Amino acid sequence: ANPVGVDWVCGDLHGEFEALQAALSNAEFDTSVDRLFLLGDTIDRGPESRLLLEWVLGTDWVYSVMGNHELMFIAGAEDNRNRYKHRGMGGHWTAGLDETSYKNLAIQCRYQLPLTMTLECDNGQLGLVHAQSPFDDWRTVQETPFSERFAIECTWPWNRAQGADQHISGITAVVSGHIGTAEVILRGNQVWIDILAKTGQVPLMPARQVLDRVAAHPSDHQ
Repeated sequence: ANPVGVDWVCGDLHGEFEALQAALSNAEFDTSVDRLFLLGDTIDRGPESRLLLEWVLGTDWVYSVMGNHELMFIAGAEDNRNRYKHRGMGGHWTAGLDETSYKNLAIQCRYQLPLTMTLECDNGQLGLVHAQSPFDDWRTVQETPFSERFAIECTWPWNRAQGADQHISGITAVVSGHIGTAEVILRGNQVWIDILAKTGQVPLMPARQVLDRVAAHPSDHQ
């Protein structure tokens, strides 16, 4: 919990460092007390992937979960065959990295970017995961040990964002990015805020506002 400042959540940025800085300025983000929580996919496609990634990894009030693009970046550092796959996803910027920088950044991603986070707010608990909750109960998510399959399930599928509302138990709400839509998607107590690519708007909002949005959404489980 952050008793003195505002916790902000932001969706996929894909190398848009300047756009993020402008959004933080417009939001009057206070670096002395506020915290920024990112939903992964900080890299690829955009113009400043390395700058944004290094800033995220080196700024003590910024936290991020792992996205599928960071997962592929790590895979590329570990096996050259995966580098072509990553570049096909927008990872061309890695061609400008020397081998030492490539591996060092990948190691930092591996150890600093968890697959999920749980954020305590004064109006509930907010689960953070890049694509969607891999289980129907967030407590199972928190108890699950790391595996390659678990990493994939946290960062790739997005079937929960489609069709009927679903409710993730053991948590007030879950917020994700990943799916690239023109508007925020709400399904039960799950929210997807990956709107930058389609709207040009940086999806930055207070964590409390995400929880309020879910609370206002009619659901049989509320």
